[in-house]
Amino acid sequence: MCQSISMLADAGELVQQFNVDRMLAHSSNRYEVRPRESVSAIMVSRKGERVLDEFRWGLMPFWAKDAVCGDRDSIFTNEVFEHIVRKQRCIIPCSGFYVSETHGKETRWIKFKMRSGTFGIAGLYDIWQAPSGDEELRTCMMIMTEANSLVSPYQRRMPAILDQEQAEKWLQPELKDTRALRSLLRPVDDLLMIANILSSPEEKMETGADISVVV
Repeated sequence: MCQSISMLADAGELVQQFNVDRMLAHSSNRYEVRPRESVSAIMVSRKGERVLDEFRWGLMPFWAKDAVCGDRDSIFTNEVFEHIVRKQRCIIPCSGFYVSETHGKETRWIKFKMRSGTFGIAGLYDIWQAPSGDEELRTCMMIMTEANSLVSPYQRRMPAILDQEQAEKWLQPELKDTRALRSLLRPVDDLLMIANILSSPEEKMETGADISVVV
């Protein structure tokens, strides 16, 4: 599971990188974003616009409890996800993601980043409307795939990171074939990534606080 992420890019960078048509909300300079907190996500509206907005990280569909991360292999074989996968896909922009490992009493954090900078994680979203119409809850989850050789020493799964071509296809409303969608969610090439080891959670809040680079 992805335990937390960072989001350092400003709105202008995201608008340009992901061809966003309209921005409703975005918070930058966030060194750690945890599940059940708000995250930025890019979705396609009914009018066909790419919209940047904030969602609660933890999908809350009417039929399930919070779903922070969904496994690629399970969401495409679970009938209850069929509608969401076909019609409610999003991209969660990210500057890095964190996992932890514990040896005895010592815990350290590993931050994984893309060498190219800001990247997009495949996600799903849901919008719950109260019967009264007075309340709207927007939630999302990220999709996990097999870990590449850089991440696998720490955990079996990693976020499904999309390159530019994959991101374009993932957001296409016309693409509904589950086999084609699933094929987009592959482990990213480990040579495109960097892993920084942090000695304490506090170092997540500091620029340049990484101790070492795993290559």
